[in-house]
Amino acid sequence: MIERKTKRIRQKGFTLIELAIVLGVIAILTAFFLPGMLKAREDSKLSTAITQLQKDFPGAIARQVSRTNTCSTTTITAAKLKERGLPDLTVWNTAWTVDAVTSNQVTISYTLDSTDTNAAADLATALNQSNNIVKNSATATGNTKVTVAYRCN
Repeated sequence: MIERKTKRIRQKGFTLIELAIVLGVIAILTAFFLPGMLKAREDSKLSTAITQLQKDFPGAIARQVSRTNTCSTTTITAAKLKERGLPDLTVWNTAWTVDAVTSNQVTISYTLDSTDTNAAADLATALNQSNNIVKNSATATGNTKVTVAYRCN
């Protein structure tokens, strides 16, 4: 009787086909979930912008007016409002500006850089329903900027 010694070759690691299948599944899942995650991120930025423009900006303007007892181009500036707690940039990492100041009104431009084509219009609509701004003063310029007026008094 002849004894045969057979060596079993043990597979170490994964085969190329197994790796390709896993990568294919990951690609399909990414293609399915990524648009939803990006949309949720834009929605979150829009919600934060609404909060800033409805609460933070009027609050900073009111604090600055109460400190100086006047509303003018020298007392209401972007630098002075930032000292009262406003962020340097918008939630889209773009600049906001103080466009105009009168004795009873401050106009702010808030720049957007959103992939959502309706973001500026939706933001203006939400702001126009707020009591913290001059009635129906929020306007959208394309999808890149929202201009809104606040009362100084």
